[in-house]
Amino acid sequence: MHSISDLLRQLDERTTSAASLLKNARNQAIQTADLNALAFVDWDAAQALAVQCDAAIAAGNTRGALRGIPISIKDLYPVLGMPTRAGTRAVLPCDAMDLTSHEAVLVARLRAAGAVIFGKTNMHEIALGSTGENVWTGDVKNPFDPLRQAGGSSSGSGVAVATGVGVASVGSDTGGSVRIPANFSGVTGFKPTHGAIPLKGALHLSWTCDHAGPLAHSVADCALLFEVMAARSLEVKRIARVPRFAVPASWLRGRLSLEVRDHFERTLARLAALGAELVEVTTPQLPRASQCFTDIVQAEAAWVHRDALKQGGLGFSELVMPPLLRGQTLKAVDYVDALHTRAAIAAELDAILTGCDALLLPTAAVVPPLRGQTQVQVESGLTTVREAVLGQTLPFSLVGVPALSIPTGLIGGLPVSLQVVAARGADDALLHQGQWLQEHVGQSLMPAVMP
Repeated sequence: MHSISDLLRQLDERTTSAASLLKNARNQAIQTADLNALAFVDWDAAQALAVQCDAAIAAGNTRGALRGIPISIKDLYPVLGMPTRAGTRAVLPCDAMDLTSHEAVLVARLRAAGAVIFGKTNMHEIALGSTGENVWTGDVKNPFDPLRQAGGSSSGSGVAVATGVGVASVGSDTGGSVRIPANFSGVTGFKPTHGAIPLKGALHLSWTCDHAGPLAHSVADCALLFEVMAARSLEVKRIARVPRFAVPASWLRGRLSLEVRDHFERTLARLAALGAELVEVTTPQLPRASQCFTDIVQAEAAWVHRDALKQGGLGFSELVMPPLLRGQTLKAVDYVDALHTRAAIAAELDAILTGCDALLLPTAAVVPPLRGQTQVQVESGLTTVREAVLGQTLPFSLVGVPALSIPTGLIGGLPVSLQVVAARGADDALLHQGQWLQEHVGQSLMPAVMP
């Protein structure tokens, strides 16, 4: 796969064109349609944009940072001329349904940078889930094994990038919804510091945990997309020294499958051989993250969708209705208790991340489960898919620190990734470290479904 920087150079040299990049995306969409990555496409409108971009480049206009690059958008961000359904049949909040007068700020920024936005990607219903299974739109299927989950909630975004349906995609991450599908589809995903990319105009799930973030083929591509969506500049440099990484060994004990444990230990051994300093850290507050996250997200989601719930929740599936109803009845004191717990977890992670370059752990505790599977085997016994997958990522959305998911190989033909977490606001440093890690322990993975 070519990097965005390589494609921009080829576009400027006119050895490729925006129209041909879009044609490739369309061909891949046709060939991989059964994976169900796309919720909506408008190839004709995208073609018109691509032609305009090629004409501008031919005239010497090469200012747009994403000029001619085809990009898809998760179906909870309004895009002009495209419907926003968020994977549900329920009535969405009015601001998310206003499709004629606005689009999400980050979408407008991508458009202004010259991106060719061609469609919306399928997702877990209202972003409330991590499997990519959806009774209304159909499951998004894993590109390495269509019988397996694609992860969620930015399911279609991960699959689209992995299969070449566009060069990159934009997802959202409330508890892992960029990193989990990036892991399961074998691509790179970046969740920045909370608020770094504005969510104005987007459909929220939990406004205190929601993040926007890119999925792409490399950390460098994610960095470029981040610059555009965050409207800021950063320079991703090579690290001049070996870094100091923290490993939450006690928290991970018993959480991982045997296969993921072995892969992670071998990855750490490779880093140690490179001279990286690995420090085991204790995290007594981290086990409290899952319940804390659940209380906050369910309460806030119930408030976001309060109008639909007042009408009986018609159009919400049986997968998302129970957590919405629980959030609706959660006591205020429990919500406030969860906020205080979050502050304690944040303080613990802030202290750890201040003293090291990054925290390292597997993105998911297991390889992608089968679609419909609800339990998996880990070192300590059976656990839920939710805990094995979402439990590995949610603490870092809960407290708003930046995190990357970088593919590091295959286990039985299925992708596995390294999660890299940095201090609050240290997005630039994390991207620097991520490039170093991708160069030394990352792998470029090719899905089995690719022609």
